[in-house]
Amino acid sequence: MSKHVSRSRRIRLQIVKWREFQLWLDDHSDSRWVFRGLGDSQFGMVPTVGRQTPYTLAYERAILELFKLRAPEFFMTSDKQTLDLLAIAQHHGVPTRLLDWTSNPLVAAYFAITGSPGTRQAKLVGAGGRVSGELMNVIPSPDEIDAKIVAVAMSRSMKVKADVDPFGLTDVRFFWPRAVTTRITDQGGLFSIHPEPDIPWVVPGSRDEDTFIIPGSMRNFFAKRLFYLGMNQQRIMGGLDGLGSRLAWQHSRGIGLGTF
Repeated sequence: MSKHVSRSRRIRLQIVKWREFQLWLDDHSDSRWVFRGLGDSQFGMVPTVGRQTPYTLAYERAILELFKLRAPEFFMTSDKQTLDLLAIAQHHGVPTRLLDWTSNPLVAAYFAITGSPGTRQAKLVGAGGRVSGELMNVIPSPDEIDAKIVAVAMSRSMKVKADVDPFGLTDVRFFWPRAVTTRITDQGGLFSIHPEPDIPWVVPGSRDEDTFIIPGSMRNFFAKRLFYLGMNQQRIMGGLDGLGSRLAWQHSRGIGLGTF
């Protein structure tokens, strides 16, 4: 959205977009749908382990084995299936072949607007403001890059149980993790398993109308609306870390400090 747009027009556009979002929710409101929020509309469905260049199965298995070796220092692993361990590893930042999803579209919206954009190439600016031909990778400001929410209608055939071998699948499947961490449960979290994690997944039968774009300039507006619907850092993160992050965000924007 142009910086030169008047404040009243900007507010009208924001309200229109929020109403479009509500209509989009209505169209994706039954239990078939699961959602993923992405901080950059150009992002594809690529799990973290597949973003390593070049991806190798040996590297992926080595990372998982290291996690399994060290994880017993922090929790009991003997009663966990491989998918349970992958879910916990993914949740704590370990590169895996899983992608995070949620059954709650508002959670997905939160992750979309708070997610970081990907890098872009920009020309270097030299002395005197002269633009050189040399390119460098930069991370643009989030308010310059659109975010998106993707909805997938999950059929029964796409679901697997927690005892399946994630390295034996040949097609993308979804699973609901057992209650291995409260944060995953609180977020309505589930995961997709990607047999070819370095290849972007194209959702079968996907339609343009199953993706909702949030303009970068409206991230903060959506954050405020979601906050008043109870979707904030405390709900997402839980615990004192979540409370502290929520209050820091409120303080920085002067939002809702008169209510408890």
